[in-house]
Amino acid sequence: MPDAPGFEPPSGPPAGWYPDPYNPAQQRYWDGRAWDLTTPAFGFAPTDTDDFPDIGDWLDRSFRNAYKRWRAVTLIALVTAPITTAASYIAIDRLADGLVITSDEVEGWSSDRLPVVIVLLVVGMLASAIGGLGMARLLLDTVDGDEPGSTGDEIAAGFRALGRGLATLPRAIGWFVVLMAAVIAATLVAIVLIALVPPLAILLILVGIPFGVWLGIKWAFVLVAIIDRPGAPFARSSEVARGRWWSTFGRLLLLGIIMWLISLLIQTVGTIATGGGFGGFGSGGTTTIEIDSDGNFDPVVLDDELDFGWWFIVVTSITSIVGTILASSVTAAAMSVLYRTRNRRDA
Repeated sequence: MPDAPGFEPPSGPPAGWYPDPYNPAQQRYWDGRAWDLTTPAFGFAPTDTDDFPDIGDWLDRSFRNAYKRWRAVTLIALVTAPITTAASYIAIDRLADGLVITSDEVEGWSSDRLPVVIVLLVVGMLASAIGGLGMARLLLDTVDGDEPGSTGDEIAAGFRALGRGLATLPRAIGWFVVLMAAVIAATLVAIVLIALVPPLAILLILVGIPFGVWLGIKWAFVLVAIIDRPGAPFARSSEVARGRWWSTFGRLLLLGIIMWLISLLIQTVGTIATGGGFGGFGSGGTTTIEIDSDGNFDPVVLDDELDFGWWFIVVTSITSIVGTILASSVTAAAMSVLYRTRNRRDA
């Protein structure tokens, strides 16, 4: 397609977003030599009438943006996913060490194991958070026009994204604490209301579930908003779905189904590699608890049921890495594309 009549494309500027010669109301990507004629910038400037990109274009761009950065994405996955997986399962294994559940009590419990378990869980959560923030930063930059370079450049980009994720972690934790405080406060209020007026329980459930779904869609872009820049991330996330909640809901639902299918395939292969069935989670087979008429049951030895071997942890770490590369990266790219329709890069 030729350039618009009378328009001279920039010959010197580096690759990046510039006013669209075909529609000055939006931006278009210039790769340093020519305009990207397949995917406009989907309106970086926020307006009251802008629309989401077509679903096909959105998915196509999301997959392309994620997979063309596969080297940087792989680095992020290799650095964070194994730490999260190994720390989590070792913590569970440590927690279950020597525990036997009987009809009357839990035998073998010792509180001195808690500090190690807590440290391992915290390490796993922090690695996951840094990985998620780093992935969001990398793909948001990609949506903004950053293009993949050489292998060395991509490795540097991956470490740079992780560094920015680490730097943003305190801000993310702060907002998480605020959110959890609000959830706890709302839960306590609901408990008090139900205690005072028991029939309100049904009403709160009927109202709470739809409200939770509505709020979940409005706040689905908080992670991207946090890594984008300081400020109120919940407001910027809500802006994405303003006036188009159902469009946002439909796209996120479709994205969730696609990513679930990809993850299911990866996890199925991993389960087969670890022995299949519930046995993949430990050394034994499926746990069956038979309870007699007096409420008694045979002791359950958690140390056997949750005995994770090195092979299981290795295979699970590999599946986590592959899932991060094939699914989490696409999710980050898809969320970034939608986020940028209402939140300018330079705002």
